[in-house]
Amino acid sequence: MKTNKDTFYTNLFYSYSHKDEKYRNNMETALSQLKRDKLLKEWFDAKILPGQKISGKIKVKMDEADIFVFLLSQDFIASDACIEEWKYAEQLAKKGKPIFRIPIILNDCSWQDFLGNDDVKALPDDGRHVTSFKPQNTAWQQVYIGIKNVINELKNTFNPRLEFMTEIKKTGFLSQDHVELQDIFIFPTLSYYPPQAKQGLLRVKTIENQEELLINDHVLIHGGELSGKTAFGRYLYLSLAADMTTPVLHIDLKDVSKNPSEKVFINAYKDQFYGDYNIWRRQEEKILILDNLSPDPNSIELIELAKDFFKKIFITLPSDDFYSFFRYEMRLSEFQEVRIEPLNRRQQEELIRKRLELSNRNEPITDGLVDLTEDRVNSIIISQKIVPRYPFFVLSILQTYEGFMPDNLSITSYGHCYHSLIVASLIKAGISSEDSDINSCLNFAEQLAFKIYMNSTSQVKTEIEFDEFAEEYKEKYQISETILYRLKTSDYSIIREEAQFKTPYMYYFFLGRFLARGDAESKEIIEHMCEHSHDYSNFITLLFIIHHTNDYGIIEDILVRTQQALNSVQPAKLTQDETAIFKEFVDTIPNDILSRKSIGEERKFVREIQETNDTQEEIEHEQEEQKLDDPVNDIYRILKNNKIMGQILRNKYGTLEKSRIKEIIQTVVDSGLRLINHLLEDQNWITREVHFLKNKYPDHDIKKMKISIQFLTFLWTMGNIEQIVSSINVPEIRDIVNEVVKANPAPAFDLIEYFYHLDSALELTEVEKQELETLLRKYDDNFLRTVLSIRTQHYMNTHHSKASIGQSVCSLLKIKYIHKQSEEKRSPKHRRKRKRK
Repeated sequence: MKTNKDTFYTNLFYSYSHKDEKYRNNMETALSQLKRDKLLKEWFDAKILPGQKISGKIKVKMDEADIFVFLLSQDFIASDACIEEWKYAEQLAKKGKPIFRIPIILNDCSWQDFLGNDDVKALPDDGRHVTSFKPQNTAWQQVYIGIKNVINELKNTFNPRLEFMTEIKKTGFLSQDHVELQDIFIFPTLSYYPPQAKQGLLRVKTIENQEELLINDHVLIHGGELSGKTAFGRYLYLSLAADMTTPVLHIDLKDVSKNPSEKVFINAYKDQFYGDYNIWRRQEEKILILDNLSPDPNSIELIELAKDFFKKIFITLPSDDFYSFFRYEMRLSEFQEVRIEPLNRRQQEELIRKRLELSNRNEPITDGLVDLTEDRVNSIIISQKIVPRYPFFVLSILQTYEGFMPDNLSITSYGHCYHSLIVASLIKAGISSEDSDINSCLNFAEQLAFKIYMNSTSQVKTEIEFDEFAEEYKEKYQISETILYRLKTSDYSIIREEAQFKTPYMYYFFLGRFLARGDAESKEIIEHMCEHSHDYSNFITLLFIIHHTNDYGIIEDILVRTQQALNSVQPAKLTQDETAIFKEFVDTIPNDILSRKSIGEERKFVREIQETNDTQEEIEHEQEEQKLDDPVNDIYRILKNNKIMGQILRNKYGTLEKSRIKEIIQTVVDSGLRLINHLLEDQNWITREVHFLKNKYPDHDIKKMKISIQFLTFLWTMGNIEQIVSSINVPEIRDIVNEVVKANPAPAFDLIEYFYHLDSALELTEVEKQELETLLRKYDDNFLRTVLSIRTQHYMNTHHSKASIGQSVCSLLKIKYIHKQSEEKRSPKHRRKRKRK
């Protein structure tokens, strides 16, 4: 049987005596409409080519057949070859192959004795033979109708019900009805340890696509809170059911009653498909997808039963349940454990691009727009440890933007996103959407977050019991028992049994909300956090405090502390005198780095580098708890405070006075340039370092050692420039950034302004080209010209732009222009149109 979304046809095999050739021809004529409708393909032995082995070809075609028609006559019954074909079809049926064996009675013969106890229904109707009809066309019409009914039955066996498919395609939380799961689904990275792995000997392996997953017969797929477990199971079902060839069922284990039996599968099949369960059941390669495995004994009983019915079983469940109940469950020992990992940067970009394409925007989806959108998503996610980069969070952030500003993405406040996610969770947990109930939950969560914080900073740490804390809370505040129960027991609750928040962002959100109240104790804590903002947990908490508060004294405190960090070091200007420190290395940089790879390949490479940097940052966060000396503290303080001020610019630019925005920009730039000059101001340090290394490694080439150190210094310089640009990369404050640059005539500020303009551009335009041309004329400095060229070419490697602009820019840079095809452009079929109401 050949099937897909657009076509369906069955293979029909004729078994007949060659003496009855004229009847086979008549039947072929009768079925011509089915062939014209592309529902049927026929085969008989006359189609065997000269030189082909007759018996071998016949067996191959019988193995492929869905319908066997046996033209029964006395000549058929007397033929050993025909009897052999009949018996072979019987064997296929007994093995479970979903086939129909249809006797066609041609003339008066001993067909009833031939069939014996085999009660397959014959055609024409009522066991009359073809030659008894006058005219015979009536008989062949009955054969036509019978064969057509069989084809429809086979088709319906794998034809999913529209209402079930509509339900399972829903995204659950996206507002647009026209957006379906498969439109925005990104296959995640699945990690696992191979069965033969021993701890410490083999690294974790990954499954990158559906084909790799389906190699396995039994798989337990688990993931964290909102990791997309249910969506993954649904997508797997949709992709398997869509071609109408794979026998697959999807069952939510929450719906399974006590003492499960085959009736569970029968009912699921009837809910999901139109056809005959018995035909479906006989197939060998059946697949079962089970969602929401829980400690309920009925779940395990159904899995044990399913092993006898299904070749492959895929189960999804929360990681907490896996590690608590099923990791060492012997009845699941043959299941391969697989974990859903957060999206990597490349997958996130693909998801964002898909979502933008479905947003019915008027403007084109340029690479620059994707970058700007991704920058805002990353400013919300902050860290995988705070908000895992799961599709749910990425899409929720985008939807929050669209909900507040349908026509653009100017809303950037992570507070709006987090608040929306939390309220949605509370409502799904059964909390009334009334303001009084929601506010009661929020106040309880704030108090709990503060209790957790105080306990973590106390010298004597004790475990917090939810019930005990709830009793203390009720002495001060009014809250119903129903709300307390739902806060911790529902699947969508925000608090665990052990009085911990389900996700880190919830804890920081509520802690920031509590501390933003501004009482004396909170102010003292905030002051301590500002002093120790290099500590990662303080850095994150300050971000949330700033969102919740209107007390701009915190911003002032952070500004002052940033200005005082490394205040003995002057900001770098990147003049020729300063950049001479790595002249030899700059001279080795090639002039032309324009890539011949596709833009898609280049963007993928960039995302892989970002992924590596993310991992390194997580390692550094873990090390920051150690006591550092003052200069290193100052370095971390500047890096963290600049990120905080970057978030302030994104979240508060609409409520801050322009003079304060200008001060923040100036502070970010000056402090970042002080970090650079921390190395550049001592022009002799590289020489001293080279001599030290030469004494230690006398066999090494001194020139190569010098260039290597210059390279590291160059990376430090450019890395800090990029950090500055990233912090101020808010397109809405472009005019103020330009004012700051004009007030600070120095090469460093010109570079920062140009990089900022590139990063906020949707594509290269005449404006960016003119700015580049102006800077190239302004500076006769190899360092600046090289850096401008590299940064511009990098942009061209990773962004589509008009050919005319690209050619002009390459002419300015004196390099050869390379035209790139827009391989990322998608076909019109990819863009789903909005359904008409």
